[in-house]
Order: sequence, then C-alpha cells, then structure tokens
Amino acid sequence: MGESIEALAATDGVRLLGHLSRVVHLLHNRTRPVMAAASGLEGPEFELLLRLWQQPGHTAQAAPLGEAIGLTSSGTTRLVARALAKGLISREPDPADGRGFLLRHTPLGREKLHRALQAHTAQLRELLGGTLPPAVLTRLIEDLTFFETAL
Repeated sequence: MGESIEALAATDGVRLLGHLSRVVHLLHNRTRPVMAAASGLEGPEFELLLRLWQQPGHTAQAAPLGEAIGLTSSGTTRLVARALAKGLISREPDPADGRGFLLRHTPLGREKLHRALQAHTAQLRELLGGTLPPAVLTRLIEDLTFFETAL
C-alpha cells in the first residue's frame, strides 16, 4: 500500500498547504466583517475591485481578474454581474479585442474600495504588527512571492 497515512500527512507540502490555508482562513474571518462594515463590500467584490485597481490603467478584462481571484468562468461572470448591478464597475468594449470588454471602477466602486482598504490596512497593521516582527513579515512576503512566481 506504500507510505502510511501518518507519513504522507507529515510531508512538508501537506503541512505547508495546511498552514497556509488556516492562516488565510483566520485572516479572512477576522478582516472581512470589518471591511464589510466600513464599505458595504462582500469579500469577492473587494477582491475584484482591488485586483482591478492593481492593473495598468485600472482596467482589465474579466477573465484574468477572475483567474487571479481563483474563480471559475461562471463564478467570474456572476461576480461581475453583481458588481455591475451594484454600480461598482462599468463595462466598455475593449478597443484591442473586438469581442472583449474592459472593466473599470465607477466613482462608487473607487469610494467603496478606498473605505474598505482604509479599514483593512488598519486592521492588518494591528493583527500583523502584534504577531510578527517587521523583519519576519518582510521575509515571509518575499518568500511567498518567490513561491507564487515559481508555481
């Protein structure tokens, strides 16, 4: 039957993914309610607006944004439809791709993103500052960036 369950569960990859999943889950559970209270944004809406802001010219097609968030094509379609209906983003034809559309923030979307980020960054400073020394946090960000790029 090969390696035992105990040996397989104790491998570095399984342990790493377990730790990363738990940390992300804990941070989301603590930060999402604060962001929502400050901005009215749900987690996926915040992610969409933030990823869009990080694009050149603050504009992008929906598919790469959804992929960056980890959504399926249908999940991306639903999220974009909700964000459009709430007036958070606008959609216009992509001049470089006659079949595609570019998403942009509306003034309301920018305002809500700004409010969410103000609450989010303040809370993360408190959570991370009270938990990790600055040098450790810097190294963790560098290592995870390297790991993400390598994948």
